[in-house]
Amino acid sequence: MAELIRHAAYLPKYRAPLGEIQSFEGRPGRPRAKALATPGLDEDALTMAWEAASRVLAAGASPAAVVTLTQSAPFGFRKMSQTLSRALELDPDVACYDIAGHQGSLLDGLELAAGIADAGRGEVLVIASDHVVSYGDRVCDLLSAGGAAAFLVGASGGFATLGPVVRDGREVYDIWRLGTEPEPRYRLEVLFDAYGQAARGALGKLEHITERPTGKYAAVCASQPHPQTLRSLGRAGVTEAQLAATSFVAEIGNLGCASVGVALALGLDTARKGQAVAAFGYGAGEGIAQAIEITTAPPKSGAAAQIPGEAIGLGTYYRWTRGRQQEPH
Repeated sequence: MAELIRHAAYLPKYRAPLGEIQSFEGRPGRPRAKALATPGLDEDALTMAWEAASRVLAAGASPAAVVTLTQSAPFGFRKMSQTLSRALELDPDVACYDIAGHQGSLLDGLELAAGIADAGRGEVLVIASDHVVSYGDRVCDLLSAGGAAAFLVGASGGFATLGPVVRDGREVYDIWRLGTEPEPRYRLEVLFDAYGQAARGALGKLEHITERPTGKYAAVCASQPHPQTLRSLGRAGVTEAQLAATSFVAEIGNLGCASVGVALALGLDTARKGQAVAAFGYGAGEGIAQAIEITTAPPKSGAAAQIPGEAIGLGTYYRWTRGRQQEPH
């Protein structure tokens, strides 16, 4: 069974003041997050992926394959995985895979990596990186922030085994983008309902397969598009204690594809030998749940220490984000 060998997370250091953005845009009510993790002008999904991947490879690993996941690649008609592989100076013959889809797709990437590793083809580097930008007052709902997480998967020599993966969901349109539109559309009321249903379905299936109640995991590491979605996990059997170390959306916002990856890095950092954590990825009505068994003391990624960050002003935030995905930067 495939194993996690190393993991890392990268969060840009800047924190935009969501309360000030909300006030500036004339949006009443309490901000849904204290701040937004905001990439600098020289950062995008590729550079953040490089940061996370470099930390995973710092011990000298030579992966045979690279899998990237993002909804905000800085270019089209190219493989981000291949560009990242070259930037990391990996072997030219490394196999490169891009996975798009939705915000929970990291678990698709880990499943692909596990298949490659179990087939004896070598270790696989999996990176989720994202910064889906919204504009004007819509940022107050989408909570668009940036970040990345990376995982090295192999057939042996790891600290945790990748267990069963289950899926549940239905076709919905909660967050989506049409054609070349510069920003996503979303219906939060659909997101809240679909997330809760997918969580109950996927975590229920995982409980049936593993014969472990959802409440028995040391931590639940979930996609976090909005603070209200995390509250719905209680109906799926998840306790507040299981989310205590892995919740961040109310602190730094919605990290898109990187959300479940950063949550998993936080959960692994606090896990101990003999425990198990559950990962839950959500997107487009689909929930993906996976059990991960900790077999030895995990290495630390230091993800929690990156959450506070450095505050930036309202003017700086708008200068960095207006037109960010419409014009070269």
